[in-house]
Amino acid sequence: MDANVDGPMPAWASARFGEDAPGLRLAIQMGLLDTETAMLESHVAGRSEHKFAAGAARMTNQYDRIAEHVLDLRIPGTELIKPGTFYKLALVHNTLLYPYRVDDVDGFEPGDKWPRKMSGVMRELFALAETPAPRWVADLLVEFEEPEQVFRRSLAELAERDPRPGLVLIPYEMNMSGLQRAWWGQANLLDEAGNLHWVTEKSLLTTSARPRLASVPDQRAGDGFAFGDLPEVAVSTRSAAARATGVPPQSETEYDASVDAAEGNED
Repeated sequence: MDANVDGPMPAWASARFGEDAPGLRLAIQMGLLDTETAMLESHVAGRSEHKFAAGAARMTNQYDRIAEHVLDLRIPGTELIKPGTFYKLALVHNTLLYPYRVDDVDGFEPGDKWPRKMSGVMRELFALAETPAPRWVADLLVEFEEPEQVFRRSLAELAERDPRPGLVLIPYEMNMSGLQRAWWGQANLLDEAGNLHWVTEKSLLTTSARPRLASVPDQRAGDGFAFGDLPEVAVSTRSAAARATGVPPQSETEYDASVDAAEGNED
């Protein structure tokens, strides 16, 4: 899939990133494409019908590859922030960039709920981020006092900055067919259940993947489209031992549940 950089820059992105917005959009796109490559290569190298290796490669590369491309822009003030877990996030223009995979989106935009268990790290990232709307919503008829957020040491310094950093979310669809679509935007966390309120438009970063051509046949003069030998297409089959188990094969969109669970257990 090629990075899609066509279309006007969203107003919110221009306001936040200024003249660096186009470069950052492309850097995020290239980071996601590199993540796709790492995921698919890991699956091939793993030589397994299961997707443990692919899921782990996607989960770690999504942060590292975006950070790598953002750092390559050499924008003054850019930092790598380790929020107290296994990954690092790019902080650019005082804004944290956070990528995460969503399930297949039914429609044009990702949903308004965090796609898995809300980890302690994510709750703190939402809490420290400077946002233009209230983070929590309560029934006005019920007396409610928002508890004071206590940040882990790795995030406490960020929370004390003035102004506090912003948080830009990068939801994307990716399965064993590769990167499908990606968006970016800002949202507030509404409650502990992971419901989100998007305070900017969810702007497309990429469009659906286009079919890839493995090769173009040699077209000789006088040959029509129906001439020539048919290409040999390798067909992957399950082993006799695998068929004997009676367990149905996984679809290409399935990721092992333990990998997604690991992304939600960052407390």
